[in-house]
Parts: sequence; C-alpha cells; structure tokens
Amino acid sequence: MTGAHVLVTGGTGFVGAEVVRLLGARGREAHVLCRPGSDRSTLRAAAAGWLAADLEDEHALGRAFESAAASARSRGVPLDVVHLAARISYRRQDRELLRRVNVEGTRRVLALASAVGVRRLCHVSSVVALGPVARVDQELDDDAPLAGRELDCAYARTKAEAEALVLAARDTLDVVVASPAVVFGAAGSASNSLHFLRRVLRGTLGPLSPPGSISVVCLTDAAEGIIAVLESGVRGQRYLLSESAWRLHELLALACRCAGRPEPRGSVPLPLWRALVGVAALADRVVHSERATPEALALLGLHFRFRARRARADLGWAPRPFAHCLGEIIAALRTEAPARS
Repeated sequence: MTGAHVLVTGGTGFVGAEVVRLLGARGREAHVLCRPGSDRSTLRAAAAGWLAADLEDEHALGRAFESAAASARSRGVPLDVVHLAARISYRRQDRELLRRVNVEGTRRVLALASAVGVRRLCHVSSVVALGPVARVDQELDDDAPLAGRELDCAYARTKAEAEALVLAARDTLDVVVASPAVVFGAAGSASNSLHFLRRVLRGTLGPLSPPGSISVVCLTDAAEGIIAVLESGVRGQRYLLSESAWRLHELLALACRCAGRPEPRGSVPLPLWRALVGVAALADRVVHSERATPEALALLGLHFRFRARRARADLGWAPRPFAHCLGEIIAALRTEAPARS
C-alpha cells in the first residue's frame, strides 16, 4: 500500500502528528484533517495538504474527503484513511460532546470513506474500549470483547461504540483497527501522560499511588504500529499496540527513579481508593476538576492489562522496552525551562 495517499484525521494531535511525520519520512503523501485553528507549525514540512473540518460539521467533512480523494485520483493512486480524531475527556459535562465526536463523527467518517471510494480505513481505537481485567495476573488479547461499554466512563463507552461501528462495516469497507495502550512521549503538551511525567519531575505527586494498572507504549512505537496495521493488517481485525503492563505503583516508582525523585511509599488500598472516588464525586458537584475527575480516578483503581500478540506475531511490530523509552522521555523533559504544568 505504499503508493496510496493517506488522509489522517486528527493529524495535529499527540499521536496523529507522529503518524504524519512517519508517513512523510516514508514518502507517503499525508493529507491532514484538523479542526479550524489547530496548530500546524510542527507539521509544515511533513504534511502534503491541509483540510480544515470538525467531525461535527458534516458538510465541511464531506468537502475534505472529496478534496483528498480528488488529489489521489489526479495522481492515479488510491486513498487510505487513518481515523485518529477523537475527544478525550473524563468530565461528566462533556459526555454528550464525546458522543457527538467519537461515535457520530466516526459514523460520518465511515459513510464518507465509502462514498468517495477509500481503499482502506484504519480506525485508531484505544485499549480502554476493551475494559479492565478482574485480577492483576490477567491480560486481555486482541480478540477481547468491547467491555468498555459497561464502564461508567463516557470516553471508554464512546471509543467502544465507535470501534463497534467500524468493525460492523467490514463487509462493505476494508477496515482495520489499531488499539494503542497509554502513549508516552516528549511531544504533545496536552497529553495526560506528559502531564503525569511533568508532575513527577516537579515532585508534586503524593506519597501513595493508585491501586490499579495501565498498559503502555512509547509514541514512535505506537505510530509505527498504526502504520503497520494500515499497510499490512488483515481486514476486519483488531491489533493491540501495548509494549507492557504495569501496576501504577511500579510505573510511578520507575518514573521517580528516572527523575531523581523519591519513590512512592506504597499504594492506596482499593477500598480506601473507592471511598476517595466517592468523595471526589460529591466534590465534583460543586467544583469541576479538569483532570482529577471522579471518572478518571475510578479508572486508576482498575487493571487495564493487555497483550499485543497479533501485531508482534503477524506484523513484526517490535516496540522498544518501555523502561528505556521512559528514561529518554524524562531526560528530554528535563531540558524544558521551566517545566510546563
């Protein structure tokens, strides 16, 4: 699929920008779909073209797809799509926004991909769409059901519903799904993972860690995995992109060692953590937090542990060890002066 043009939705985002850069480095023309007003400065050399449209604006989105398809036809090549655009929020007041963008926006993208004759669509989902495991010694694999729909978390539910829409289209459209774990990188100032690492560097995290687990992957590995799924994935298949799974206590301890900060003394017991989530839910009725919301805190008490069997075995995806990448990321963040919040 090396000759196709690629329309990347959400191409100025944390992961999307890295996908666009890698496509450009491989000689593939990437047309970047982004919301009007998005910062394009870091991608001016990598993007072949810019298309301004919001996923909620059906007419602007249609014009963007038609433009990308016309450009590909003029070169005599097909058009592929990498659908990354989504809203991430754990605030209850954003639930309807998440549905409009993540679910209905994906529905529009699928319809337009069919209408303009897209050859293949790679939908970038998230491991959160699969939900957690019951025990820390378990891991979910590529064929796990979309249990994220059962969580009291709008982001998890809408990502699961969007992925279900994509997989349901596989009989009429060549679709594949890439599901990254939590992505860490030194770019993307708004990413939750980068916010966490900056707090580690400042020493502003508490002495105890949450009791849950997360699965992780580094930014370049996630982007390379997405491109591998686009180029070589089997139609209708999901490919998890997770390098490893960590208890949050262990991950925080590693980050603190890399940053030269004191390690956490232990984890909050699960019953106490659940009580804290309840207190946060009561407080959220009065003061709305941007990050430490009840939804976000509840997820930190669960075990999101995944095994990326299919991408490794079938696509040759070989991510770098996360511990090594994390040290490099923290070293890069040390050069920021002063570190941003």
